[in-house]
Amino acid sequence: MLVVAFVSFSLFNFVGDPINNMVGEETSDEERSELRETLGLNDPIHIQFSRFVVNASKGEFGISYQLRRPVSDLITERLPATIELVLVSALIALVSGTLLGVYTGINRKGFLSDIILAISLLGVSLPTFVIGILFIYLFAVILGILPSFGRGEVVDLGFWSTGFLTISGLKAIILPSVTLSLFQMTIQAQVQMVIQNMWELLLQICMEELMGIM
Repeated sequence: MLVVAFVSFSLFNFVGDPINNMVGEETSDEERSELRETLGLNDPIHIQFSRFVVNASKGEFGISYQLRRPVSDLITERLPATIELVLVSALIALVSGTLLGVYTGINRKGFLSDIILAISLLGVSLPTFVIGILFIYLFAVILGILPSFGRGEVVDLGFWSTGFLTISGLKAIILPSVTLSLFQMTIQAQVQMVIQNMWELLLQICMEELMGIM
């Protein structure tokens, strides 16, 4: 994990200067240099990463270069939406994948089973972001029945903000949850098909052995 984190951390040094996102064009070179020194951006990359790991272990993630707000506050604000999206996606993948896998395993030669297998192949082959773009183009741009971004209206419960209690919130979670669940759903369906086929094979072997004994 540390190696992956270090590689990801290092890549940000090659995607532009974060100072440009924090100041305007009228900022002088002296002010830029002072800000860079204050943020520790002049230190070697391994020093910056070590400082980041130590601070992260204390729950201190620094200041967002773009929004200029503590990262911990941004995480807290977005955590409810993330957890709701994860739960809905996992539920869709588990229920749909299991049902489709069992149906396809039982009716392997049916027309609907062929369609399910084709969708499963597409779900595994296509990257998630491509599926998301296609869904946005179809349901948000062409049909206009679902929002292409945002969370919709939310209800603040004090300790939690949820979109499950509003129509726009429910509509807003459909596209991202289905997009994220499609890959896991296809994997789950294929696993269920394999299990179903294995049970049928074992049952056939047991029946042949019983017939041989009789």
